[in-house]
Amino acid sequence: MPEQTDNWKITQLSNRNYLSPIGFKFIVTKVPKADFFSNSASIPGINLGFAQQPTYLRDIPVPGDKLSYEDFTLRFFVDENLENYLEVHKWLRGLGYPDSLSEFAELKNEDKYIQDPSGRSPYNEYSDASLLIYNSSFNVIARVNFRDTFPVGLSPIKFDATQEDIKYVTAEATFKYSIYDIETFVEVPQLDRVTTTNKTPTVTLTSTASGDLDPTDNFSLQYTSSNVSSLSINQSVGSVAVGSGSVPMTGSVESTKATNVDSLTTSITYTITGVGTNGTNVTASHTVTFLRPQTSVNRVCIAIIDENDNHTIASMESKWTQFRTNWPDRHFYLLQPSSGGNMINTLRVPPSYLEQTDPASTTVDTEPSD
Repeated sequence: MPEQTDNWKITQLSNRNYLSPIGFKFIVTKVPKADFFSNSASIPGINLGFAQQPTYLRDIPVPGDKLSYEDFTLRFFVDENLENYLEVHKWLRGLGYPDSLSEFAELKNEDKYIQDPSGRSPYNEYSDASLLIYNSSFNVIARVNFRDTFPVGLSPIKFDATQEDIKYVTAEATFKYSIYDIETFVEVPQLDRVTTTNKTPTVTLTSTASGDLDPTDNFSLQYTSSNVSSLSINQSVGSVAVGSGSVPMTGSVESTKATNVDSLTTSITYTITGVGTNGTNVTASHTVTFLRPQTSVNRVCIAIIDENDNHTIASMESKWTQFRTNWPDRHFYLLQPSSGGNMINTLRVPPSYLEQTDPASTTVDTEPSD
């Protein structure tokens, strides 16, 4: 099925003006005087041969034979001194040397338009030729470049004294060549074929997890992709189907792979990698957070004290230091069921405790840092 494209310009003409038959100029390097007076030229036709594939019903034509190029003909007005006519005439005489071999030697050695540093070029019997094509504003829009051009025919000059109106003499020169190319100088809209091999690959990765999961909670990884040839997810998930999908995950297994974030949570990051059809890789990541199991190591401690007058701040500092040494990952909260008064002095709050809550403040209602 043909590939779809939204580039509608390819189906429209970029210039709706008709090509003018008078907008041309023909240039032949070896006969510049002839092309100055040229009044007719054409882009030669081309023909592709074909073979016949026989079948028991009928023969089927198939392409594959040689491409053949038709001759091109230049028609020009003959100047009164016959200079342009003689340019082509001498060129033909040099190629055919009907009178003497010296005519061919002169063609190769004395070309005043094609100079060769060695003084003797084996290619002087040929010439480059170009057909310039103009638009309605007389700007060059294309050039037809002919390679290895040489004349093979020159028409006769006819004189007729019976003509009632003056019709200037024209001549036609026929040329052979090896090949021609058409070079354009206008921007033509091209078909923007956005294929799967040059589209940008994309991937996304999310999960059904919401907030901090209990390690026993299961969840699913969800992904989407486009313009990729393969997909894989790390953390031992492995390859997944191209497109979109969901991968069920077991919380009790995945939580053991997680790393500690703080004393209360752990997390694991999943990364999906897609290999694009254009050869580039694309990735997306998603992090799932678990609650750490409450043990004697990290359980939350809450102390509710109304007063602590029988201890000094120094003794409480010592006790707190020992507590933190034994249980560095426990969260500790200090509450006083009282209003008013100086809580720090009344409870003999140790200075290092205050430093852990907030080094820049003496407020004690902040959770200690991990």
